[in-house]
Amino acid sequence: MADFLVIKRERLSWATRNGIIERDRDGSYRPEIVTGQWLKYERGSHAKKAGRSEFERQRVRLTRAKAETAERRLALLDGSLMNSADMIESAKAVCLRIKSKLQAALPRIARRCYHAPSVNEALKSARAEFDILIAELSALENGAAPTEFEVVRDEDGENP
Repeated sequence: MADFLVIKRERLSWATRNGIIERDRDGSYRPEIVTGQWLKYERGSHAKKAGRSEFERQRVRLTRAKAETAERRLALLDGSLMNSADMIESAKAVCLRIKSKLQAALPRIARRCYHAPSVNEALKSARAEFDILIAELSALENGAAPTEFEVVRDEDGENP
């Protein structure tokens, strides 16, 4: 029977002892029954291996996902990666700084133009104020922006 199934005799004895293959009452093997039993066992073991293989793939995927999550957290901590909420807050802060600088510059420009003795002096004064404004905005770009802001008026035109 082992030759018929193309397995070793020890393997056939093992399969008989473990109840995978059954003998007749007289102790002989019936090929039509034994072949089906052996094929059922082989298919089951292959399915089990495929299940283990799928389990291993899922385990590797989970491990990889955990490692990537840990790397992202470390990148967030060391500042090399920003999440979208941090980027939005950073953009809002920069916009608020620019708005504050512009609101502070407009009254100065208006004052200088109003008190200038001539149109040429008003133009020079306005250009000087714009140069100061550009310098302040350039300082924002370099990260040397002050954390306190001068707000002249809010959107309703009132002093806060």
